[in-house]
Amino acid sequence: MTRMAAEEFQRLEAMRQSMRRERCLRNWTAARLAQEACKAAKNRGVDLHLKQQSISALELGRLKSIPYWIEYVNASFLDNPINEVSSVSIAGLETSKELKIEETTQKNHNITKTCSKKIKIPDQQALRNLLLGLLIPVETDVSLESKHQIANVLAKHLPKGLEQISLFQ
Repeated sequence: MTRMAAEEFQRLEAMRQSMRRERCLRNWTAARLAQEACKAAKNRGVDLHLKQQSISALELGRLKSIPYWIEYVNASFLDNPINEVSSVSIAGLETSKELKIEETTQKNHNITKTCSKKIKIPDQQALRNLLLGLLIPVETDVSLESKHQIANVLAKHLPKGLEQISLFQ
C-alpha cells in the first residue's frame, strides 16, 4: 500500500468512526441518520436520496472512498447538536454523571438541581471500541496501530480507575 493510499485509508477510517460515534451519541439508527441527512440536504437546496444501506455500508467499511453525501451527514449533525446534559447510550454504555442544571425562573433567580446516577461500564471489548472511536480523529501523525494499543490499555485499566475515583473526591 502506497503512502498516499494509506493516508486516504486512515482518513476514511477516521471519518467512518466519527460518523458512527456522532450517530450513536444522538441515539439514531442508520435509517434515521439517512433521513436527517436528506433533510439537511433539502434545507441546503439539494435533492438527496440517501438510504440506510449506504450509511451501514460506510460504517461497516464496505465503501473504499469518501462518498459525496458525507457533507450532508455532517450537516445533519450540525443541525441536530447533542445536549451535553442528557444521558447517552453507546454500545451498551449508559452514562450519567452528577450534573448541575441551572434553571432560570421568571424572576431570573438561579435554581441549581443536582442529579446523581450510577455508571454502568460495558465489557472490555465494547469499551475498547468506544475509546478507539474517540481516538481515531485525534493527532493525525499517530498511527492507527498506536491508537489501537492506547484504546486497549485504557479499556483494560479504566474500570479499575473509575473504582478509585472516590479516593480523590
